[in-house]
This record gives sequence, structure tokens and C-alpha cells, in this order.
Amino acid sequence: MTRTVRKTSLFKLGIRQKIWLSLLSALLLPLCFGLFAGVSLEATEQMTPGIAMSLAAALLIPFAICGTVLAWVISSTVLLPLRDLKKAADAIQTGCFDYALTVQSHDEMGDFCRAFEAMRQQLQVSLHKQAALEDSRKELIASISHDLRTPLSSIKGYLEALNDGIARDEAKTARYMTIIRNKTDHLERLIESLFQYSQLDFDNPADQRISLDAKELLDTILIPFEMEFAESDIRFETQNELPPCFLDVNPGQIAQVFDNLIYNAKTYTEHQPNGVIRVEAQIQPNHLIVQIADNGTGIAATDLPYIFDYFYRSEKSRSRQHGGAGLGLALTKKIIENHSGTITSVSIPGQQTVFSFTLPLVFPYVKLR
Repeated sequence: MTRTVRKTSLFKLGIRQKIWLSLLSALLLPLCFGLFAGVSLEATEQMTPGIAMSLAAALLIPFAICGTVLAWVISSTVLLPLRDLKKAADAIQTGCFDYALTVQSHDEMGDFCRAFEAMRQQLQVSLHKQAALEDSRKELIASISHDLRTPLSSIKGYLEALNDGIARDEAKTARYMTIIRNKTDHLERLIESLFQYSQLDFDNPADQRISLDAKELLDTILIPFEMEFAESDIRFETQNELPPCFLDVNPGQIAQVFDNLIYNAKTYTEHQPNGVIRVEAQIQPNHLIVQIADNGTGIAATDLPYIFDYFYRSEKSRSRQHGGAGLGLALTKKIIENHSGTITSVSIPGQQTVFSFTLPLVFPYVKLR
């Protein structure tokens, strides 16, 4: 619903100037007509009723015209816009933000209407954002509740089985205990991811950053992965022959990024024949670019735009790391963005998935000749 405030600009004068011009006209025009009538009367030296009526008309008609003009100016430039503003304010008070004001005048009232319209639009955008955040919060709570309930139910079931003596031999008891331990580790990962994600909203990452050589940081993070994958069926490859360059980072959070991305790649590659995870790092003039690629199951094109959303729950989406609520990739994105970097993903289902993220260098890198 749109209400157009009528265009009333008279030579783009302000309301005050229009009122003063109308009042001045109301005084000057009758005076001019009176002087003209007086001159005519002196010329004739006659005073008849007709002449008196003509003189009265000469004074009253211009005054009536000027009064009408003044009333029109006040009504169109002040009263009508105020009426529309009142309707818009009443609509906002009832929670309706769709009553738009289209302003065409260029006076003080026009400026006020434009300011009011800008306020209305900002309130409408804020209301939509608040509703979206509330929906996201509800979805996150529902998602976390579901993901916590599943392992808890499993743990409860196996504990009851042990308590009822269903596991009658040591091998079966050991298997039950292993399952319980794995489910407990799963719960711990979920809770830790949720805690880390929430902490990023309160902590100031800049207070915990230090300047580190990029190659030394990557070696510290990647060497333990190389040792871990040495006994795995998945081949783990790295390429980070970097020149001296420095990053201003929180090393613990950057390590968390690599953990999330590499273990996510492992989850979707371990059942593939000849599985490969490759980590590459390159230097650009202002950024360090890191790519983590795998030849796992890939990500569906319909899921790819949403994998960093913490409440996205597609069964095929890799955002649901280890069956979780997508907190791993959501946490990763938030850490990278807090470091003034970016993260993207491309995928060919069944062939390859590549996650790429950037981190700004402390000093722009200049290649030596």
C-alpha cells in the first residue's frame, strides 16, 4: 500500500517562504487595487453607491483570492503530508510496515517525510532480520536437540543391556563399551563445537592473535596429520613450500579450521577406493590461499550453497560433519571471517571436493627477483 504525497513545490520554496509570500500578497494586492480605485475616484470626483461597491470588491476579491491561495498552500504542503504521516505512524504502531510514503516535494515537510520513510524501511528490514534470526535460533535448537538425543538414546540402550546382563562374554562387553565410548566422544565433539561457535560471538579474536611464519604454522598443524594418515588407507599429500611470509592469526583457531576440513574430507573419502586428501598452500601478493581437496563422494549442487549454514540438515550435505548439525563448517567459516579471510567450496559429486580459504598477510608479499 503506497500513499503519494502530492507535489506542492512552488519554485522549490520552503513552507515558511510560501506562507510569507502568500501573506505579503494578501496585503499588497488589496493595497494596489485600492490605490488604483482611489486614483480613478479622484479623477472622476464622484462617489456613488456603484463606485463604493466597486471599491469594496476591489479590496475583498484580491483578499479572498490570496486567502484561498494561502489555505491551499498550508493544506497541501503541511496538512495533507501530516495526515499521511499520521496514517503511516498508526500502521507502524499496529505492526504493519507496508504503508510507504512516496515524497515529491522538496521543502521542509518533504525532507521530514523522506526521513520518516527511511526510518520505516530500516525498521522493516530490522524486523525481517530479527524474524530470520529467531527462526534460525529455533532451527539450531531443534537440530542440536535431535543430534544430542540420538547418541544419548544409544548410550542408554547399551548401558541398560550391560545392566541386564545381555552381554555375557568379555568380547561382547568390550564391544558394547567401545560403542558407548564412541557415542560419548560424538557427544563431546557436538558440545565442544557448539561451545566454540558461541564463544566466537563474545571473544575478541584479535586479542589472542600473534604474528607467525606461515610455513612454520602449516608444518606444525599438518605434520601430525601426516603421521596419523601414515597407517590409513587414505593417501595424505601436502604442498606448502612457502617463502618467508607472516600471518596475524590465532593459531588454535586456525588449527581448528584444518581439523574440521580435513576430518570432514576423511569422513567422505574413507570408503572410496584410492582415497586422496591433498593440502596445498600458495602465496598471493596480499593473501595466503589454502586448498584442501579430496576425491570423496562430493557435495550435491543443491546442497553446496548452504553447507556453511549451521542449521542446514540435508542428509547428503557434508555440512553435517559426523552426523552433526553442520557446526563444523559453520564454525570454520566464522573463524576465517573473523580473521578477515574468505572461504569457498566447489564440488563435482563422486569425483572431487575442494575447500579454499584465504588469510591476509601481515605485510604484502613481494616476489624477489
